[in-house]
Amino acid sequence: MNIKKTLLIPIVLTISLQLSFTAISSQADIDQIEQAAATLNVTELQTITTQVTGYDKALAYYRTGLSANLMGKTEQANQSIDQSIELLEQLDSSTPDDVEIKALLAQVYGYKISLEPIKGMYFGPKSNAKLAEAETLAPNNPRVLLVKGIGKLNTPPMFGGSSEAAYQAFDKAVLAYANDQDSGFHWGYAETYTWRGLVHMQSGETDKAKQDWQLALNINPDYGWAKMLLSQN
Repeated sequence: MNIKKTLLIPIVLTISLQLSFTAISSQADIDQIEQAAATLNVTELQTITTQVTGYDKALAYYRTGLSANLMGKTEQANQSIDQSIELLEQLDSSTPDDVEIKALLAQVYGYKISLEPIKGMYFGPKSNAKLAEAETLAPNNPRVLLVKGIGKLNTPPMFGGSSEAAYQAFDKAVLAYANDQDSGFHWGYAETYTWRGLVHMQSGETDKAKQDWQLALNINPDYGWAKMLLSQN
């Protein structure tokens, strides 16, 4: 074997491994992930996880887990969420000042609780801690605000949950997303409107809820969650 090629092999392998554990993000890849998630296309999401690296891979694992769970594939959902957590923890360790990693990790920890409520006492504090770190770095980041709102809405009041605090977070997130188009991490915009609509619905404001769900569909006409909510109300 050529000596120069032999010497290059470990260098190439090292670079490849480093790319797997960095926060490199491609908006095109994120758009593909979000479109597949909007239609609960688990097969496509699984394929995407094999084609991307770093942050995008962790997001693809998260969306695979969420979509699989909604399709009743609990075992696959747990596996994908665990893979997302493992990768995000590695990314967070190597790039501890990255707000995007912390926000997504906080959300994935939180979603793990919905899959295994018995582990809430373990993952709840971890989710809160990561979100607090993310807020310290960038309190007006739209995904930080989205994750904060989801947490507030899904947490019982006795443990700090609040529909009003959730609404405020979603409301701020909507405004923040308007200036986020070029961030390279742009996901969750339609989702935020959908969550805000749920808060309106809980308050008995059906018309406002429907307006928000329609705004979600204006962003992504294929967004299945918003479609379903509109058809049911």
